[in-house]
Amino acid sequence: MRSLLSALVLLVLTSTAMAQSSALARKATDAAELVALAQRQGHVRVIVQFASPVPPEQIRPDPASIADLRAKIAAVQDAIIAAHFGSASNPRPGQGFERGLMRFDTTPGFAISLTLPELEALAADPRVTHINLDRAVPPVVPQRPR
Repeated sequence: MRSLLSALVLLVLTSTAMAQSSALARKATDAAELVALAQRQGHVRVIVQFASPVPPEQIRPDPASIADLRAKIAAVQDAIIAAHFGSASNPRPGQGFERGLMRFDTTPGFAISLTLPELEALAADPRVTHINLDRAVPPVVPQRPR
């Protein structure tokens, strides 16, 4: 009976780990790189994206529409950050690294440094749509053929 219970516990833990791992693979095109960096450094800096709380066709270029968009994006950011880091206004600090939380005003997302378990938990959050490595991307200047 005891070995059956142990096997059941192991199965549940393995299934949970596999579900989190597959969630990361679905939401991050560079999942293997994110995992490797988090394992090597103890943390990784990512950009977390979520679905826009305002459909694009409802966004107008007037101050009231933009203010509404910003408020709704901030509310979703607050909910996700609080759920994973303890508080939206004062997230739990990283152990041995700076969180470096950077909120985006009009883009549904934020950048943050986190550990591998935190990364996997964020990937399992149904509100999160994409997770990408936060890396510098050089600007591209179109060139005309000569």
